[in-house]
Amino acid sequence: MAKDFYENYIKNRTRTKSEEKPDYLAVSKEEIAQSIADSIMSKINYNTPSTDPVLYDLVITDGMVIVPGIGVTHSNIGIRNGKIASITNMKIHGSNTVNAKNMYVCPGIIDPHIHLGLFSPFEVEVETETKAAIAGGVTTAGCFFGSQVSHLESFPELESKIQKLSHIDIIPHLVIGSQTQKRELKAYVEQLGITSFKLYMNGIPGIIEDIGDGFMLDVFDEIKKISKPCMVCVHTENREVVRRATSNIQDALSESATIKDWTETHPDMAEEEAVNRLSYFAKKMGVHVYIVHLSSKGAVKNLKAIKADNPYVHVETTSPYLSINHSTTSSSLIKMEPPFRGTDDMEALWEGVRNGVIDTIGTDNVTMTTTEKNAQADNLWHVMPGYPAIETHLTVLLHEGVHIRKIPIEKIIEKITKNPAEMFGVYPQKGSMLTGSDADITIIDMDKSKKVTAKDLHSRSDFSLYEGKVLHGWPVVTIKSGKIVYQDERLTGEKAQCNYLKR
Repeated sequence: MAKDFYENYIKNRTRTKSEEKPDYLAVSKEEIAQSIADSIMSKINYNTPSTDPVLYDLVITDGMVIVPGIGVTHSNIGIRNGKIASITNMKIHGSNTVNAKNMYVCPGIIDPHIHLGLFSPFEVEVETETKAAIAGGVTTAGCFFGSQVSHLESFPELESKIQKLSHIDIIPHLVIGSQTQKRELKAYVEQLGITSFKLYMNGIPGIIEDIGDGFMLDVFDEIKKISKPCMVCVHTENREVVRRATSNIQDALSESATIKDWTETHPDMAEEEAVNRLSYFAKKMGVHVYIVHLSSKGAVKNLKAIKADNPYVHVETTSPYLSINHSTTSSSLIKMEPPFRGTDDMEALWEGVRNGVIDTIGTDNVTMTTTEKNAQADNLWHVMPGYPAIETHLTVLLHEGVHIRKIPIEKIIEKITKNPAEMFGVYPQKGSMLTGSDADITIIDMDKSKKVTAKDLHSRSDFSLYEGKVLHGWPVVTIKSGKIVYQDERLTGEKAQCNYLKR
């Protein structure tokens, strides 16, 4: 499979604010916040602590509990039957106890943007990469699935592999690239329970076809016929601008092009124009769109103005884009689409995290080895775009966002738990510390420092974007559906039953 992807890639690359409830939420944000607050307040006794007589399956004691959207409370957590049963300051007892003193306790991390099975069979990566996920505190991921045929034909086999092999829950996003898939959108919602989809305004030559504005508007028309709230994820780059820039760079530099030159093949204006156009269409059509992997300073600036009066636009960036730029390294390992840009772009993305322009943070994880990436190729044009990133996702955000830029940890956590859960219709089952929510929990030691080495990570890949870098702030315990699946820097061997999340 990797060989086919590589050959196709080379063949094609070398030439050629409203207060009303957002309609993607089942309940309003105000109702959700009040529900969480009521749940917590009902469990916390601010007088002399007493003892809860209930025996829980698992208790987490003495932790600093991050309740996304609310704040931090010093509490104990009781878990029963795979659900959060209590958040309290009373003494509680369980069959198993985790002491979280001086540590943060938060909902299991949700990575809204990964890819599995591109360079190795899906049944391999759905196991190896989801193990890497839980080692990194990630308990749920949004995974994009492409298909050359109807998803009604291809998805059932993927579903069975997820249920059998995955160590985390999966939110499926279906790529819509054919007339058949477009016609079947309503069936995907009704029969598969999938309500999030993906369009590529600019594809990856030889791998992913892009679509025109007419096709996109047709998809929006079909979405409007569906009664359930849906989200359309979009890769936003102007394909003509990218093709023109790529051709010019190839003509001018040929095999001498560097990773910094690669950035110029996807100029800022390609993303800036595309987010403007998509946002206009979304508002006109009344369809919620989710801009994936935002990468440029200019697009952040545009979206700050756009989101002020356009409730249909939601924005994601990635932890790699928030931590690496083309001045960081000249290595071809960072080749990606869209490309890593400059320091100013990276800092603009962080400002977007601070001011709310950016709603969620994912990884765009595409697992590959250095051989599959063809990282040792004699010129950049033969190197595949992509990288593994899911296991380092959380710690990179803690290191870069909380330690270095002093962003409150609860703000970072909200963008990787509650926000993606809301966007993709799985809140408060996921992304919540609400009683009754799934007991997917990550415990963080902000004082823990560790050097990243690929050999110590759990991905099948043999490289990391952060090789040799010391990062501060690591997940130390991951709990999935009430089971401790990662602790003491190792996978425990416990496996929760995981599924794809129907909506």
